[in-house]
Amino acid sequence: MKKKLFGVLASVLLVASVLSGCGGNNNGGNSNAGKGAEGSGGAETAQSAAPESGNAGELKPVELTWYYPLSQLQADQEKVQEEVNKIVKAKINATVKLMPVAIGDYVQKMNTVLAAGEKFDILWTGYMLKPEELVRKGAIQPMDALLDEYAPELKADVPQVMWDGLSVDGEIYGIPNQQINGSRYGFIIQKRFADKYNLDTASIKKIADIEPFLAQIKQNEPDIIPFGLFGTSFINPQSHDDKYWVVPGLDDHFYIKTDDPAYTLQRYPEEELDNFRLASKWYKEGYIYKDAATEKMNDYLVKGQIAVDFNVTLKPGVEAEVKAKNGGNEVITVPLSDWFSNGYSATTNQSISRTAPNPERAMMFLNLVNTDKELYNLLCNGIAGEHYDKTNGDYIKAKADSRYLPNMDWVFGSVFNSYLKEGQPENVWEETKKINSDSEVNPVGAFKFNSEPVNTEIANLNAVWGEYKRGLVTGTLDFEETWPALYGKLKEAGEEKYVAEVTKQFEQFLKDKGLKK
Repeated sequence: MKKKLFGVLASVLLVASVLSGCGGNNNGGNSNAGKGAEGSGGAETAQSAAPESGNAGELKPVELTWYYPLSQLQADQEKVQEEVNKIVKAKINATVKLMPVAIGDYVQKMNTVLAAGEKFDILWTGYMLKPEELVRKGAIQPMDALLDEYAPELKADVPQVMWDGLSVDGEIYGIPNQQINGSRYGFIIQKRFADKYNLDTASIKKIADIEPFLAQIKQNEPDIIPFGLFGTSFINPQSHDDKYWVVPGLDDHFYIKTDDPAYTLQRYPEEELDNFRLASKWYKEGYIYKDAATEKMNDYLVKGQIAVDFNVTLKPGVEAEVKAKNGGNEVITVPLSDWFSNGYSATTNQSISRTAPNPERAMMFLNLVNTDKELYNLLCNGIAGEHYDKTNGDYIKAKADSRYLPNMDWVFGSVFNSYLKEGQPENVWEETKKINSDSEVNPVGAFKFNSEPVNTEIANLNAVWGEYKRGLVTGTLDFEETWPALYGKLKEAGEEKYVAEVTKQFEQFLKDKGLKK
């Protein structure tokens, strides 16, 4: 049975911006795809895709550059990079320069890097930096030929639905970091407070039901933030409830009703606006931190100062993962929905830059990351014996004073290669794969929007949302006072033209898919 999402802070929590303005041609830099950038003989051979140590010397040495986000930069980053390069050098005669960026700065940083035409090889793409947008900008290159020649093992391991989700105009532009491919939203709550105040989790059916508990925290725990909602939060708003599906690939404010056979687009339905109203209320009550619009959530999370957090991916074993990020405090989860999916919505991936000096070797490296368990876990967990200890079987335990603890396995590659953390069930990856296959699928999840006809309007709309986003999301700005002026500015910025273009393309999509005559 589906449970209510709206009341969702998946709209309050979502990053309320429209698609980035996109320009450039549609070939995404096809000129580099499948061409040999190394040596006079053209492309490297397929046999070199995953050479043994003895064959690595046949390849010309290169240095790769890889940008990706982390919630917190790591003290032992360089030490881990050295160990990574020992493996990569031996396997494919390459080294990699790891370029982590604080997650709150990642989009701005990559927009700057891409605008400058910087030469680099690999970048993380996903819910913050969508591959289809980068394709329209000509910022990333297609991977089909590279995958076939240099990563056949990886290509065979990934379900076709994921390749379909990462295809634009029939070509693949990203490698999915295989993980949970569905959403189930709800609360993550520190267990010590749930126990102390006898929280009846069975009574919590919708977002607003947590309010009495937040009031208890506010009244009795002066050093604790009741609800962890911050302006720099990045939440993946794959929203769904009994009444609505979100239309993906847009600005997260387009919906269809679940009971509408005509799939009529809904823009800013009242249920969504109610979520902004709820944020305003909670901010005034003191449940949301007073400086939430400008502060970073992780600064408080790592100290165990957030009682309740909202999460859209309450996956198997998430309690163990979150505990490590939450000052070591145990947590419980309270799901408010069943599992649902947009098919594959390109949430977390790796793409190859159009400016990549070494696209072939970059693909070899990505193949290694996703097929070499030792390399993948080195990136995720650091050095065995120094940053973590192995316990039983595939289980590990991070050292209390570890100087490398990203806790973001999903950023690097397939989590199905991850070592198990304390508290994760032994069958966590089997359960995850089952969820991926059984989740309810959005009937319009395959829609992809070509933003080129409304680039100017999108840039203008982004600028308007940029003025208000953090204040509205955190409740710092009173919704009733703010929304009329904000919506007026959106209309001046090109809201109507943008909506008309979305509607035009969406109607064509429905016809092409046989969903509408």
